Order: sequence, then structure tokens, then C-alpha cells
Amino acid sequence: MRPAMVEYDVPVGELSLSVRDHAGEPPPVVAMHGLASNARWWDLVAPLLAPRRLVAVDLRGHGRSSRPESGYDFDSVAGDVHAVADALDLGPRVAIGHSWGASVALCWAAADPLVRAVVCVDGGVGDVRGFFGSTWDEASVAMRPPELRGIPESTLGDWVVRSGLAGDGDPAEAARILRGNFEESPGGGLQPRLAVDRHMQIAYELYHLDGAALFARVRVPVLFVLAQRGVHDARAAAVSSVLAALPAGSGVRWIEGLHDLPVQRPREVAAATTEFLSALGI
Repeated sequence: MRPAMVEYDVPVGELSLSVRDHAGEPPPVVAMHGLASNARWWDLVAPLLAPRRLVAVDLRGHGRSSRPESGYDFDSVAGDVHAVADALDLGPRVAIGHSWGASVALCWAAADPLVRAVVCVDGGVGDVRGFFGSTWDEASVAMRPPELRGIPESTLGDWVVRSGLAGDGDPAEAARILRGNFEESPGGGLQPRLAVDRHMQIAYELYHLDGAALFARVRVPVLFVLAQRGVHDARAAAVSSVLAALPAGSGVRWIEGLHDLPVQRPREVAAATTEFLSALGI
């Protein structure tokens, strides 16, 4: 049976961050979504982690949380999550993040001794510069999202089908989760909750993140749960190199699927996470 979920706001300085708190036992799993996404991205994983508690956070600028004009660097965003965990008196905790959220989770773990382990779901490792361009001027064009206004709500269902976001699950449920990325547009229809200028602030931080320096600061085991992109995934060598420098107990799990594994392959993500934490005695 799906654990009870309560959605509420947590004051963090001048901001208010929204969380989706899926009831369960400690130590809690604190979940971070990807760029331009929202906390609903973990709705399908949460019940599969039962009896563990999962607290999913709408990161600043996203979902129902405050949308300040600045503060989208990794230290600020990770600091927000740290403040939420402390405000909720979560005690020892596990960090799990998807895509951009995986890097946020690693930054948080590097600064918070109460984080016992990190799970990075299709994020946290890889060559952003090699993928988007050798200079920021070039990458900023590739990473810039389209200006979307007045999107019919029915379009979300079409996107779910075309992208395969639902995997083997319910397309209507996947569309509901995707709906959390959008808000009503003044002229009718929908528009993204995350403004383009804030999206690009995050893109800039992602592009310039020094992954090697970050991993050198992480002192807890890390599990990479990655979408398998072909027989010879280009990230395999990078993952092997990173794992060699991480604490004992770290590992990787490859899953056949697309980037949005928490929605498309929730059972596999939950199983990999559970096995990882059980092996660590967490």
C-alpha cells in the first residue's frame, strides 16, 4: 500500500521550499529532482522504498517553492536542502538526486556530516562540456530551453507517449507528474514554472562544475544508477575512474531506459537504492 504523503512548505531564510513528505521510517531519503523538474518526480519511487521515509524537495525556482531571481549556484541550492533537513529534524539521512539534482546531492553530502550515503540517478557523472560544447558561449546555445507559452494541457499527454516517459506504467500518472513542471500561463494554457533566465543560471553552474574537486570532498559511499545508452556507454570509463576514488561501498547500476528513470523505471531505481543501503547497513 502506498504510504501517506503530505505536501507542505518549509521556511528557509527568506524562501519557502515545498516538500512532498512520504511517511516512513528513518533514516529518511531526501530526494532532489532535475533541472526544470519538480518533487513529484519521486512519487512512483517513494512507495517502493517503503518502509523508508522519502522527503522530496521542490528546489528553489521549481514546483511550489519560492522563485528568487538569484542563488542558483550549487552551494546555495544544496544549502537550501540542508536547511530543510535540519528544520524537519531528520537526523542521519540519505541523499538521492536525479540529473542536476544528483550533483546537488553530492554537494550537500560533501558539506553535511549527517548525510550517510548518496544515490545519483542518471546524473552526477559525465562530461557536460564534451556534450554541449567546448566553450560556454557554444554550450549556452545548446543548453537554452525553448520559450514555451500557452501549451495546451492535452499536449503533456502527447509528450509522455512520444518520449516514453511512462515506461511500462500509467501514461496518465506520468502526465500528472510532468504537470508539476508547469503553471498556468497568463494568456491561457501552460508555461514552465522555471523561468528561462533562472534555467540558464543553473545551466551555467552545471557547465562549470568541477566534478573531480567535488568527488574529492565526498566522504560517503555513492551509488550511480544510470540509464544504459547503448552497449558501450561513453560514461562507463568516467564512472570507473570516479568509483576508484570514492569510499568503499560505492558502485554503479546500469538500467535499460531513458534519462528520467525515477518516472520510467521506478521499480528498478527503488530496488537498486534499497540493495545499496541495505548493504551499507543503512
